[in-house]
Amino acid sequence: MRSRERTARRYAKALYDVAREAGAAEAIGQEMEQVAAIASGDPAARGVLTRPWIKPADRRAVAGAIARKVGARKLVQDFAGLVAERGRADHLLEIVAAYQTLVDAELGRARAQVRTAVALTDGEKRELSGKLEHALGKRIILEEQVDATLLGGFIAQVGSLIFDGSLDGQLARMRQRLARG
Repeated sequence: MRSRERTARRYAKALYDVAREAGAAEAIGQEMEQVAAIASGDPAARGVLTRPWIKPADRRAVAGAIARKVGARKLVQDFAGLVAERGRADHLLEIVAAYQTLVDAELGRARAQVRTAVALTDGEKRELSGKLEHALGKRIILEEQVDATLLGGFIAQVGSLIFDGSLDGQLARMRQRLARG
């Protein structure tokens, strides 16, 4: 495991332990997602939070202000400030992902990253989610991404498990069968 992943998991676990004690693990995760989205999506905020020559106290203040702007509770404000102060603001997205994994495990659910050739309808999302839930025995949260490079179908990934229902995958499997004779 890379150092960056270990760092993200360590921070996520610390936040998770405190959030669970406060009884607000899921809500804190949602607030952290909002903070991370602004911190990584706004070039000015990202610049201030990740530049090493900016004073740690200033980075902490900016991260706290971002958290207050989204209406996050004090715990999230303090955590975001700590992460920024320690020069780890560039890890926020990984920290949030690791945190969500901990919350999902506690609640018996899993996230499925689904790439599709075209956006799924609500009915297709329900059907796919239902089939994945049946196969894995967990409640599934679909995170859909349209991938124009796919010819058709979908590719769903839940952790290290990949379900390839794409036309590209079917063609590749057909090629392999033909090559074997």
